[in-house]
Amino acid sequence: MKFTLFALLAAFCVLSANAGTWQPLSGVPEIDMEFQPIDFADMEGEVAFDPELFGFFSAVWWSIKAALRSVKGFNCIIKWVVGIQDSALQFNADIVNCGLDATSDVTNLINANLKIINTASNIINLKSTICASTEEPDEQSITNSCAVKTLAQVFSLYKQVKSAIKLAKKIPQTGPNAVSCISDATNTLTSYYTQFPSNMKSCSKLTSN
Repeated sequence: MKFTLFALLAAFCVLSANAGTWQPLSGVPEIDMEFQPIDFADMEGEVAFDPELFGFFSAVWWSIKAALRSVKGFNCIIKWVVGIQDSALQFNADIVNCGLDATSDVTNLINANLKIINTASNIINLKSTICASTEEPDEQSITNSCAVKTLAQVFSLYKQVKSAIKLAKKIPQTGPNAVSCISDATNTLTSYYTQFPSNMKSCSKLTSN
């Protein structure tokens, strides 16, 4: 069954801390995308994220959605997704080149990167499949199906990146258990990963094709 974010948001209220009363959610951009449950699924058909619980109150979610109003915004997102994928691949390669046995914390981050690499590939592939209209030579455009699928996949990637940053913080940076080669690779990775929100915000400002 199709539903619109407008209809869902109309059902949400937030508790006013000062007045102690329920008030409508304010400051929400205009909604014009229609969704189906499959739009929130990953490539294996499992739900990538619950839009009701994890999307509406995230500034990153709104930035991604705003960026998808234009082809320039879509291409901007794809550019940064490629960067995320490259960073994950580089980290895993750097750890191998360190020539040391990976600790459980490092292994967990490597595995998290493998999921990020897979999700990023799925997003990049959208450009040649459901989002092929963005490459039309005569009139480039963003279809509704392209926008909602990209939104779901990119927000799923954002959650994976956040999880990877948390895992990276568990890797020793100082002390007897710290290894400079691994620390340098981890710092390089997280410095790029932490730019995700600001990069999506920059993409959201590209409002014309």
